[in-house]
Amino acid sequence: MAVINESPVAMKKISSTEKPRVVATIPVGAKPVGVTVDVHDHVFVTNSGASTVSVINSVTNTVSATLNVGFHPESVATDPQFGVYVANGGNFTVSALDRFHTLVATIVVGGPPGPPPPDMLRLAVDHLMSRAYVANRGLDRVSIIGISSDPPALSLDFTRVEGPLGVAVDPVSHRVFVTRPDHNKVSVIDATTHGVIGSIPVGQHPTGIAIDPQARRVYVANSGFKTVSMIDMATGGVVEIDVGASPTGVAVDSHGAVYVTHSDGLVRVIDPGSAGVMARIPVGSQPQGLAFEPHSNRVYVANRGDSTVSAIDLAGG
Repeated sequence: MAVINESPVAMKKISSTEKPRVVATIPVGAKPVGVTVDVHDHVFVTNSGASTVSVINSVTNTVSATLNVGFHPESVATDPQFGVYVANGGNFTVSALDRFHTLVATIVVGGPPGPPPPDMLRLAVDHLMSRAYVANRGLDRVSIIGISSDPPALSLDFTRVEGPLGVAVDPVSHRVFVTRPDHNKVSVIDATTHGVIGSIPVGQHPTGIAIDPQARRVYVANSGFKTVSMIDMATGGVVEIDVGASPTGVAVDSHGAVYVTHSDGLVRVIDPGSAGVMARIPVGSQPQGLAFEPHSNRVYVANRGDSTVSAIDLAGG
């Protein structure tokens, strides 16, 4: 497994006019952790300390709505046709909202007895397959929700995966990639059989995961160390990129640049060509999840420590 260090040699120069920077700091609910976007200039942020989702208008960078969901929402995903889905780790449910952000179903996915610790549920949507995949760390499974049914419903089918957390879907092959922080692996689920067809060793305590479908790569934030694992989907090969201590969340923009949150209040940017860190962007306290919004050409970062969202303009504002 190759390792590429964060070094001045590997860093790409960015001109002052192109340097990404924070152009807005947006107050949201308590302890925001998860972020996603839709096709209508909306950014959705799960407020894990408030049992709400904040909806940000990416044109104005203001909160346009606050949606009530389940207890301790940890993850959010959208589908352009069927709506918004929120994984609530505090009561092991998924809140399903329609395109108008009205709650249409609360789906119980189940969990172990007793008060759940954080980082129990995350989810991702495959639009073409009309499915939401829910990684349930408490039950060692990845569940499937049929999002085209009215109301959306939990499938009886699920995949057994020990300790799953981060989840992402490749829109080309429809394979599902799942991080397993307690096992230092990423498992791959086949979309047809729903069986695990491979497990890829990565770095320590992998959490966040994102896919670049154009470059056929998967990026994994290894929060227990200081690397992001870059997986080649064609070969299964892995390169470890040194990005600095405790990377948590990861997102990819339309040009293949990779954005990584760190507990030190920075977002580091990986150049896909050199696989080196080319920029460091100060954001808020304890940044967690993040997402790229293509219409505004911005990355939105949930700052758990100060209950804000940082909007990073990739063109420098």
